[in-house]
Amino acid sequence: MDSTTPLQIAVLFNSPPDNEFCHDVRQSFSDAFGIVAPGAQVDSYDPVVKGNFPEPQDYDLIVLSGGKADASSSEPWVLRELDFVRAVARDSPRTKIMGICFGHQAVARAFGGEVAAVSSGPIAAIQDVNLTEAGKKFFPFAASTGYYRAPEFHVREVVKPAPGFIHLAEHHECFLNAENTIISFQAHPEIQNDLVKKLLLEEDDVYNGNSSRQQLELEVRKLDQSTDGIDLLRRVIQWVKE
Repeated sequence: MDSTTPLQIAVLFNSPPDNEFCHDVRQSFSDAFGIVAPGAQVDSYDPVVKGNFPEPQDYDLIVLSGGKADASSSEPWVLRELDFVRAVARDSPRTKIMGICFGHQAVARAFGGEVAAVSSGPIAAIQDVNLTEAGKKFFPFAASTGYYRAPEFHVREVVKPAPGFIHLAEHHECFLNAENTIISFQAHPEIQNDLVKKLLLEEDDVYNGNSSRQQLELEVRKLDQSTDGIDLLRRVIQWVKE
């Protein structure tokens, strides 16, 4: 693509709109893309209530956000989103896709993977995600340490990867498809420290009910060291332009 043309980005917000949680998520994407892709046109879509989806050919990148829904469910809007993802990959290969958390799980399921509840219970933490050799090549900023650090909030996970997807990180944490058009993260590269703290200490018990207050405060202290979300997203934007 022409490097001088502003990127066109569509974000599918996989949570019911008009509540504080969705507002926070929308703001986190706005802030993050403002840093890594200044000048980009970022449009929002509501697949949950309004059931609207972008025209793939109008966008360089389609983002599937996180959310509290179950990517393994048979809710009609979830099934429509899985169909949409498959259609984009099939019919608009120029358009790249990034899945995050729920979106990561939805991508895996859409192409034949499996999603299930985390066996150890809900996760609310700052994770050091170990990279594979392929991941070290894809994320050169993290090649020397061998991991990236990012927040995770989830109660389900990918337990069986989709065929043809390359592991960029261990434990099904990050995938790239063989066609180099879809990337997905279990972690949240878009969430910055203020919202991480809020989700850890103030959010309902969907995510943090498995952790004591002391454990959650220990996770907050990890934010004294930098996380890698912005670097991950910068690499994604570079990948979109490749």
